[in-house]
Amino acid sequence: MKNLFLMLALVMVLGTATAQDTATESTKMEKVMESHDIVMDKMPTISKLMNKLQTKANASYKKKKYEDAIADLKNANQSMMTWMENFGKRFDADEMLKGKALTPKKQEWLLEEEKNVAQLDEEIDLSIAQANAVLNN
Repeated sequence: MKNLFLMLALVMVLGTATAQDTATESTKMEKVMESHDIVMDKMPTISKLMNKLQTKANASYKKKKYEDAIADLKNANQSMMTWMENFGKRFDADEMLKGKALTPKKQEWLLEEEKNVAQLDEEIDLSIAQANAVLNN
């Protein structure tokens, strides 16, 4: 009887830990998806800035600064597309959107992707800031 009680207590502890791990995974995935959404909201700004820079470049004898800023924006945009493609190869829709439990390997990947999307956000913010600086000078 004593052993049965200990086994039940152990199962309850392990079950609680697993539920907490799943909740943590779900929260982490939600955070990564929210970060993705924030970055995606910046894509129209990138397009608008590229158009403005191209207009300025077309009207200028000193095109290089505009073309460099356009190239930075294009690189940031490409980084976003690459990140999304790679993320989609690692996780399925149920994992991304419905909180499906992740394997231990995918839990590691999620930590990597959390860092990657943060770096991506910084890259995009920097390219936008540089483009705005070029347009305002």
